[in-house]
Amino acid sequence: MTGRGLHHVTAIATNASCNLDFYTGVLGLRLVKWTVTHEDPGTYHLIYGDEEGSPGSRLSFFFWVSAVASRRPSSSEHVSFAVAPEAIGWWESRLAACKVPCRQTRTSDGRPKLMLEDPDRTPLALVGTEFSPRTTIWSPDIPEAFAVRALHSVTLSLRGTELMARILTQVLGFAEVASAGEHLIFSAHGGPGGRLCLHRRRERSRPRLGAGVIHHVAFRARDEADLAAMAGKLQDTFGIAASPVKDRHYFRSIYFRGPDGILIEIATDDPGFLIDETRETLGTRLIFPPSLQDRQDELLRILPPLDRVFAR
Repeated sequence: MTGRGLHHVTAIATNASCNLDFYTGVLGLRLVKWTVTHEDPGTYHLIYGDEEGSPGSRLSFFFWVSAVASRRPSSSEHVSFAVAPEAIGWWESRLAACKVPCRQTRTSDGRPKLMLEDPDRTPLALVGTEFSPRTTIWSPDIPEAFAVRALHSVTLSLRGTELMARILTQVLGFAEVASAGEHLIFSAHGGPGGRLCLHRRRERSRPRLGAGVIHHVAFRARDEADLAAMAGKLQDTFGIAASPVKDRHYFRSIYFRGPDGILIEIATDDPGFLIDETRETLGTRLIFPPSLQDRQDELLRILPPLDRVFAR
């Protein structure tokens, strides 16, 4: 269903060059936008995604050098990518060659899965699934048959899942499709970013924000009218007040705090990432939002170097 599902997931990292090397060099993802954060423009915001950086395909990172590693369960909250089921063994060998520890396990619905971590110990998973959208290969040493296909899902770990489950189904366009042990599985559609899993956490408090932790999860709205309608549902049904609409240049969004204090964003699909770059040149240059254009010289003196070799 167009306009529903995940819009993006954003996590916290420390070193942009190491992050870039891992996601493009090891996992073979595409950097689709190289920009800065709106509230703290002295730090990079790197966004990975599909060929056009479409909503539902995006994983992004805020970078704070001083961020300390957060204490958290090792894998109860993680981001998953889809690969072909027969690619799991190949990825196990590749990760070993890249000195990235991993372990093979299974999803709650029985699919083969590799658990791993990025340089900031952000928990990740490669899930073997028949879901196989068209893939452009961005790394020459990854065969097409084994390449990461898409953002598969995100798993959120909450003390109680009842309220978040109701928000997912009554506001955000998901339906509960399965449950297994401590996990509830929801689906908005069968494409990239169409799935979300809630994990019932036993620990009392949510881990503090820090390196390797999800900062926020964003869900899709078709347009600003849809955004306003979803904000209205949040207020009328749950008594949750969303923020005023924020102009993020590539989309408009609202924010609210969900269960356990998790930060949730709802963002429009448009105008998208192609408003200031072509499909072919996405992510190849640092772009400042229009609101920061007059501060470019100042910010370039603050921002650290980003080692990047753009192979095409």
